[in-house]
Amino acid sequence: MSINNLEQERILTEKTLTDKAYDFTAKFLAVNYLQTLTESHPDIINTDTIAVLEKLLVDYEFRHQTQAYFMYKEVANTLCSIIVNSDVLAGHAFNCLKTLLGLTNGHPHRATAEALGSLPFSIEGPEIGKPAREDISSVTWRELIKETGFSLTSSPVFTGRSLVAGVKPEGKLIVVKLLRSGETLDSLMREAAWMNYLSDKTHFFPVRFNIPKAVTVRHSYAFKLSTIPVTPPEDLGLNKDNYAICFVADDDYFSYPNDDREEKRLGDDEFSEVILRNAWLLGKLTSLGIVHSAPIPLFHNRVQRQRRRDGGLYEWPRAGRLDRWLESCLYPNLGLTGVRDFEHLESFTGKSRILYRHIGSHMLSLLLIAGSYFRYKDRTRVGLDEEGRPVDARDLFDKEFLKTLIFDIFLNYYNGFTGDEFEGAFPTDLEACSSRMIDEMGVDNHMEEILRVADQNEMTDDEFNAFLERRGFSPEKIASLQKGEQDIIIYSGPHLGAFNNRISLPEMIELVGTMSSLCIAGRYCTNVPELQ
Repeated sequence: MSINNLEQERILTEKTLTDKAYDFTAKFLAVNYLQTLTESHPDIINTDTIAVLEKLLVDYEFRHQTQAYFMYKEVANTLCSIIVNSDVLAGHAFNCLKTLLGLTNGHPHRATAEALGSLPFSIEGPEIGKPAREDISSVTWRELIKETGFSLTSSPVFTGRSLVAGVKPEGKLIVVKLLRSGETLDSLMREAAWMNYLSDKTHFFPVRFNIPKAVTVRHSYAFKLSTIPVTPPEDLGLNKDNYAICFVADDDYFSYPNDDREEKRLGDDEFSEVILRNAWLLGKLTSLGIVHSAPIPLFHNRVQRQRRRDGGLYEWPRAGRLDRWLESCLYPNLGLTGVRDFEHLESFTGKSRILYRHIGSHMLSLLLIAGSYFRYKDRTRVGLDEEGRPVDARDLFDKEFLKTLIFDIFLNYYNGFTGDEFEGAFPTDLEACSSRMIDEMGVDNHMEEILRVADQNEMTDDEFNAFLERRGFSPEKIASLQKGEQDIIIYSGPHLGAFNNRISLPEMIELVGTMSSLCIAGRYCTNVPELQ
C-alpha cells in the first residue's frame, strides 16, 4: 500500500475514534490498527494521532464498559509504541503520557502507568552460586561459639526466629538464624550467598548499608544446632532438625525505622533519614538486577492463602483489599543498617514491564511503613472502641511531614534506580493524596476477616483451635464453635478495604503506579537521546 493510501487509512481510523456514531468494538479495532501503523509505518503518524489518543484517555468515553480497561490499555500502548518507533514524535508522545498520569484515574490511569512502565529495556541480575550443602554438621551452642571464636558480651535471646547475642568487638552481634518448618534450607543458603556477594560490592553503595558477614561452621554456612541455650518462644514453628546459618551484624541490625519501643523510637528527622536511605538502596539494588521480594509482607488475603492459587499475595495493580496493613509493617526488612533479610533477595533478569510491578511493591511498602510510623506513636489506639466504633487515630499524623515523606521517598528511589535526579512536575496532587492516606490509615474502618468453611476444612482440629486462639478467642468461645459448620467473623485488622473487596485507598495504588512508571520511564530515557 502506498504512503498516500496509508495516510488516508490513518485519517479514516482517527475519524472512527472521534465519531460518536461508532461503537466500542469499532473503536477498539481502530486503536489496534493504529498501533499496527505505529510499528510498521511510524513516519505517517503525526501530532493529530497523539491528540486523538490522548482525548480517548481523558474523556473516559468507555469508562462503564465491561472491557473498558482493555480499550484504555490499547490506547496507552499505542502512545507507547509511538515513543519507541518514532524519533520525531517520541518526545511529544512521552510528555503526553506523563501528563496523562496526572489527568486520569481508574482504568485510564492504570493503563497509562502500565504503558510507561513497559517502555522496553532489560536488566540482567548477577549469578550467585549457593554455598555447598555437603557435610552439614550438628553442633551444640557451646561448640558453635568455640568453633567461631567469638567472645560473648551478653546472653543469647530470641529475636523472632533468630538467636542473638552480643560479641566482641563492641557494637557487634552474633545471629543464628533458624529455619522454620515448611521452609527450604536453600532459602538460608541463599541468604549467606547474598551476604558474600554484596560484601564485595560495597562500592556500589555510597550510603550506610551494613551488610552482615556470614560465618562458616565446620566448612559450611549451614549447620544443625543440636542444643538451644534458651527456650524458643511458643508457635515459632522451627524446623525439627534446627537447621541454621550464622552471621555477624551491627548491634542495631534489629532496630526498625518505625519501632514503637520508647528507647528505640526515632524522631522525625531520624525516621526520614532511615526511610529515604532505604528507598535509595532498594532503587539501587533493583537497578543492579537485585530485587527484594518482601520489604514487608503484602497480602490480599492471608486466611485463604493455603487454597488460593496466588497464595493470598498482594497484586497491587489489581487494587484489592490489603490485609492487615499495620501488622505487616511491624518488623520491616528495612532497618537502621539498611536493607535486610537477604533470603528475600532475587536475581532479576527480564523485561521492564515485570520490573514495574516489583518497583510498585517497593513503593507501596515504603508508603505503608511511613503511615505506620505515625500509628506506632500509640500502639494502644487500634481496632474498635468499647462501643464498637472504629478507633480514630488521625491526630497522630503530621500531614505536612507525610506529604514531604511521600515525595522524598519517590525522589530517593528514582535516583537510586535511574542514577539521575527527577526533573519536571510530579503528576500527583500530594496534598489530596496525603489527606486520603490519613483518612484511611488513621481510622480503623475495616477490622473484619472471615474464616470461610472451606478454609476451616483445610485445617486439623489443632490448627483450627490454634488459629482462633492467636486471634484472641477464649477457650470457651473456641469450644462452642464447630469446625466447618459456618463462616466465622474475626476482628484481625486494621485492613485497607472490606473482606474480599477493593482497597479503601485507591489513591495510594494510583500513586504507586505513577511512581513506578516514572522510574521505568526515567531509566528508559537514559538510553534514548531524543528524550533526554
